[in-house]
Amino acid sequence: MFEIITVGTFAIACIMGAFSPAWALALVMSMYAFEQALQASSGIFLRILPLANVCVAASAATCAFRCIFSQNRPFVGYITSVWIGVAALLLWSAISLLWTPAFQAALGLTTWGLPYVILFMVISPILIDELVVFEKFFRAFLILGSIICAIILTNPQFTFLSGRLGVNLDALVRTNPLAMGELGGTLMLVAALFQLGFKSFFFNILRIGAFFLGAILALQSGSRGQIVFAVILSVAFYPLSTKVKNLLGFLGTSVGLLILVPLVLLIAQKILGSAEIRRWDADVIAGGTSVRIANVLDLFNAFLHHPAAWFIGLGSNAFTAISAANSEPYSHVLFVDVLTELGIPMFILLAIILSITTRDARWLFRRFANDPIARASISVLLALLAYQIFLVNKQGYLWAATSFYFYVVAITRLRLRTEFADSQSDVFFDGESTSQEELTDGVSFDEAQYDSETQSR
Repeated sequence: MFEIITVGTFAIACIMGAFSPAWALALVMSMYAFEQALQASSGIFLRILPLANVCVAASAATCAFRCIFSQNRPFVGYITSVWIGVAALLLWSAISLLWTPAFQAALGLTTWGLPYVILFMVISPILIDELVVFEKFFRAFLILGSIICAIILTNPQFTFLSGRLGVNLDALVRTNPLAMGELGGTLMLVAALFQLGFKSFFFNILRIGAFFLGAILALQSGSRGQIVFAVILSVAFYPLSTKVKNLLGFLGTSVGLLILVPLVLLIAQKILGSAEIRRWDADVIAGGTSVRIANVLDLFNAFLHHPAAWFIGLGSNAFTAISAANSEPYSHVLFVDVLTELGIPMFILLAIILSITTRDARWLFRRFANDPIARASISVLLALLAYQIFLVNKQGYLWAATSFYFYVVAITRLRLRTEFADSQSDVFFDGESTSQEELTDGVSFDEAQYDSETQSR
């Protein structure tokens, strides 16, 4: 039964993704958790582990190919300064394999991550034409993400180990709970911030259901950061997603959003067992934090004692060779990795990328500030970027931060394509205005009325 539902949903999503950019993006952004649901439900996806991701890539690539022929000048806003900057970071990481002290580990991470970088940086940006694509993407993601959450939460193949939900792929390998936590947290953010209007009754009910399904999945995955960041960002970005009309209404809504924190904790107490709730104890959280701090100190210690590394870096994934934490495959703190393993010039490049992204994000927000649905869509997009910045500095490494790369590239592409669309509209209306003047040449008319109509156009 689970196999029919899961594989059937996946097949439908892939078919829809091949024809709809919004569904293709929803499929890509939920890919890692969907992969685990398929592996838990179907033997073929368990035997051929990359099969689900290959199908997602094929669906997205098909849609991107179609977009090339359907969009107006599809490569406007494609190869941008941000895109080149991210590519340079990854290229320098690959070059640093020549001097890294952890060649085998770094090579493994690089070769594993390269196909996903292609999917998120080369294929997925083509799917973005205008802001309405993101509006449709968020709607599709609410539907698909909710279904995936429901499948995972009801499938008995998913079991708890050390307080974390997952499924055993074989005797030694278990699925990554962070992927499910990220899906749950992302679903919470989109559900909390995306506005569809009060008349969209079905989607408003869907938003409520999606929020709680995402919260439950994130809690059961044991991913503390994912759910905490999602709640914080939901509160922080709400004033951006909804225009404040009066102070009293804003304060009331803010209080309502703050209630999400104890509400989520109440859900945790109801659905988590003793082992799972133990992960939320202060001493356990402090232990996880101390591990991250120790990783960072190991990297900085090696970085400071090797002056050449200030310019060229210690080398890709050098952490595994210099750290005392032999069980850790990477430091989990991406920005520190860039500084210490790739060098100060690459860290400056990362800062420039974030600076350009911030500038373009502010431009987009000002551009759509007076359109309620567009404003909400931009706010969700910015919140998802902030979410990824938090996550890559909690659990990320360079070749796995693909969602982070997508959002910085997508924001700049959307800004440039919006400017391009605006310029096309200006040309169209200027031409229309000229033709009207020619038609009225020599004819008596009310000049004030003409000026008013021209300004309105």
